[in-house]
Amino acid sequence: MSAGSREPTVVAPCSKEPAMSHLSRRTAGLAGLVTAPLWIGVTALVSSLEWDFLHSIGWSATSSNEVPYPSATLRGDVGLLQSLNFVVTGVLVAVFALGFRREFRHRVSGWVATVAFALFSVGVVMNASPTDLPGEPTTWPGHVHDFGFLGVLLGVLVAYPASGLALRNNDSWRGWRLLGWWPALLVAIAFTNLGLPGDLGFMVFVGLVWAWVSLMGGHLASVARTDGAPRSTTTLPDAAAPGLL
Repeated sequence: MSAGSREPTVVAPCSKEPAMSHLSRRTAGLAGLVTAPLWIGVTALVSSLEWDFLHSIGWSATSSNEVPYPSATLRGDVGLLQSLNFVVTGVLVAVFALGFRREFRHRVSGWVATVAFALFSVGVVMNASPTDLPGEPTTWPGHVHDFGFLGVLLGVLVAYPASGLALRNNDSWRGWRLLGWWPALLVAIAFTNLGLPGDLGFMVFVGLVWAWVSLMGGHLASVARTDGAPRSTTTLPDAAAPGLL
């Protein structure tokens, strides 16, 4: 065959995009999965290391007091470790949300959930700022921490139910989307404290906030592992909510 009649070389389309999509889905799920054990584990470690400090400022897990726990651990000898805990956890929530939003099937509720998750993750990072203790004058780091806490609460109360609505018609999340009712449980605990003394009820409240992320993250990772057929990239822009940025 002469050079002039040589047939053009056909290049096969790259098949890496579905793999990257699958990896991103799995990574997002793992980020959510480790959120609860990481934050709770580090907080428990810091609390044990600062046990004497916490009691010196009047805190007790089983008695009424005005000490903002676990935020007060930011002011102890290893408070920097707790600050890092908040920052890393906030980043993990953002990574989880970036992958989780691809599972949404309804535009409006998906958009609301995405924005609320952004507020949630930013609020967690803001919580890394040291809080003010009772009897102290207010400071700007204390204000940053307080606004961060409000962002976390608002983000959680909106993101969780909006996610449940956005997951409708996604067969991979049948039943799991009912966890969107989680805030109803959180509100009930906030008003009743479960009848527990001191900060014990609030500890359960905080634990359940992180438990939701880990449960949904675990299922997202499971879906990524078992779903062998990649979703159509042509319908993804219509099904997915806007990104965090």
